[in-house]
Amino acid sequence: MTKLRHLKASAFRGARFDLPLDFSKENRSVAIFGENAAGKSTITDALEWFLYDRVDHLWREDCKQDSLRHVLTDDADASVVEIQFDGKDQHGTKSLSVDLKTTTSYANDNAGSLVSELKGDNIILRHADIVNFLDRAKGSKREAIAKIIGYEEITQFRSVIQQARNSLQKEGAYTTAKQQSQTLQSNMVEATGQIVPDRAAFLEIAKSVVEPFGLKTSITDEKSYEDALKELRGHGSSADKIKAAERLGQLEKACDALKRDIDQLLKGAEAFAGGFNALAKERENVNQLRLSDFLAKGKAVIDEEIFTDEQCPFCLSPYDLSDLQSEVAKRLAEMAELQTKLEATKALKDTLIESVNSTGLKAKALVADHADLDGFSELIDCAKAALGMLRDYHKAITSAFAAIEIFEPPNDFSGTITDLRVKCEASHTKARESANKLDLTDLEKQVAEALTKLQTLSQQVDAYEKCRGVISAYEAQIITLSTIFDEFILVQNAALQAVLDKISDDVGIFYRKLHPKEAVDNVRLAMVGEEGVEFEYSFHGKATQPPRKYLSESHLNSLGIVLFLANARIFNKKAKFLVLDDIVTSFDTNHRRRLLRLLRDEFSDWQIIILTHENIWFDLIKKEMDHKSWRFREVYADDDNGILVDESPATLTAIIEKKKGKEDVTNDLRKLLEAVLKEISSALEVKVSFRFNETNEKRMPDELLGRLRATLNEKSPELAKNKLFSDLAGSTLIANLDSHDNPGKITGGDIDVLLEDIEKLSSLFICADCNRPVRADIPVAGAKEVSCKCGKAKISWKR
Repeated sequence: MTKLRHLKASAFRGARFDLPLDFSKENRSVAIFGENAAGKSTITDALEWFLYDRVDHLWREDCKQDSLRHVLTDDADASVVEIQFDGKDQHGTKSLSVDLKTTTSYANDNAGSLVSELKGDNIILRHADIVNFLDRAKGSKREAIAKIIGYEEITQFRSVIQQARNSLQKEGAYTTAKQQSQTLQSNMVEATGQIVPDRAAFLEIAKSVVEPFGLKTSITDEKSYEDALKELRGHGSSADKIKAAERLGQLEKACDALKRDIDQLLKGAEAFAGGFNALAKERENVNQLRLSDFLAKGKAVIDEEIFTDEQCPFCLSPYDLSDLQSEVAKRLAEMAELQTKLEATKALKDTLIESVNSTGLKAKALVADHADLDGFSELIDCAKAALGMLRDYHKAITSAFAAIEIFEPPNDFSGTITDLRVKCEASHTKARESANKLDLTDLEKQVAEALTKLQTLSQQVDAYEKCRGVISAYEAQIITLSTIFDEFILVQNAALQAVLDKISDDVGIFYRKLHPKEAVDNVRLAMVGEEGVEFEYSFHGKATQPPRKYLSESHLNSLGIVLFLANARIFNKKAKFLVLDDIVTSFDTNHRRRLLRLLRDEFSDWQIIILTHENIWFDLIKKEMDHKSWRFREVYADDDNGILVDESPATLTAIIEKKKGKEDVTNDLRKLLEAVLKEISSALEVKVSFRFNETNEKRMPDELLGRLRATLNEKSPELAKNKLFSDLAGSTLIANLDSHDNPGKITGGDIDVLLEDIEKLSSLFICADCNRPVRADIPVAGAKEVSCKCGKAKISWKR
């Protein structure tokens, strides 16, 4: 794994000239302070652009590469970022010209490979990243974590299965068969009081229908059923009249069924023609839908900066990439809207085609079964004409849809079909009247009704079985895909949960270190349903989610930070350095200190770069991390030169040494002495007078020194006689009680003397090994002494 050794940005973002940041050969960690708008994030942006070819928070319309060049940079100068990683010849340079062409060069192939591998690691965390992740939906969290752990291809495979299943469920043949099946079920229930699923069930019903007639033939199979019908027709005084009545009854029902199909067809025809013809007017755009995959892939090439030259990646002609990206995105959005319309129209077309087919089959059956009936020649002739018209209509629909051309139905199609409907209605009435004129006996009427009922039900069962065959064929595929999907989800979720458990172990440990002994515990990541990932936690002993339900901004911030740290430690393959840019906005002092100790304890061998605009946080980092050989830098803005970076002394002593002889250091000396006296007095439990709120912190050195000497006189008399206390008491700084507001200026040798005295004071009470003060609550066993935490520094102490 690698760390950073050197970074330099020039003419990039806020850096007009060279902005170097050296991490030394030891790859030291760095804390960087800069006021808001001073330009410190230029450092993070430079690293992000170098590694990922983009800066996420800048990659917006009318921004992107334009925002990377310093506004005062000469046209002849390129914006440049140079980075050197740990190891021999592990460095590279990326530059951006005035015409926004990017050029990248590496010392060797190994350096280029290293950068490629770093792209997959978790390196940079900004406060906005924390907020964005926590506010994501559960499914989006799963996708984000899948990307972190390298599960993208697995989730893409899951999407392919799901899309294939959904497409089958929307197929016209399948949906039409389901609709027809439901209609047939309703008709069966209306006729028999139940759904008749197959021929076996039909034969049982046929047996019950003929039972009142006392037939000799027992219905057990299809042959005996036909024999029973013949025997049934022989009942009564005239078999011919019964047969005539039966056929008229069948015609009556056939006309009724055909009329219903015609109504459905005419309704579907109107819906299809209106929607499709509006779409056909955009034929050229619809035809370009075939380019959507091509454009989507091209957009990905631009978005991911696989291609960065200012020319079209398709034809290589000169083109502004940001303009091209906007145009492609706009076209893809328009195509998505058009695709939705096309899919809706296809559904209308599929439904209409099924109606045409169904109407044609019923018209064909009517002609075949009833052409020889006297008095219905007009109906038969009209049905024959309609059959030809329906075939032409089917071809016209298919042809127009394939070519996306304005749909024109065959001449007089609507008139012919409407005429057929009128004749169906008239023939329905005529068939009933003709049957009544046969003057059948009651028994013959019952026989005719039974025969008609059986014939109609037989046709419905046959049609129902055909529909069920289509449905079964589709559902077999749908169920197979659903089973694959469900099993895949189980395996995927189990695997993902195993990874989440591993992440959660670190997340829980890190979170407890930031928030010990609080009402929030057992923090972990868990799968939620098929699609989601969410944080779970115990709140006052009760398991709950999501985080925002009860957690404060500080706790939410902690969640985002510890998740980032856990992922980096577990999944980073190459990067052993982290950039934390202004991540503690909602943290109080205690949690900030705990975060630093978490980094110190859990990431001691990592390189950490912290950027902040908060002085208190910066000072706290200096206090907690200086002994870990961190570097401290300050960034400030210069109107003419852009941002500049300077070393920031880690201690007040270093600040005084740096300013000595150039600036007044009186207040710095006072703050240094106060800090030392406060630390010693707190450890030795020195008692001072009570004060309210902030005034308690504004104690002057003379008061603190006086109360410390009083405590030593009581507890350690020999130490209290040390000449150092008299020297400090006589100091010009101590004597000046107004030093907070109007300090007398200390110059020359007085500074050195006072620094020496402060150093002596520290050495009396603060251990050189553990850097901690001697404490009144750490007695030395068997001696009248107290010690520091490690036990090496001791002073005499009366108990």
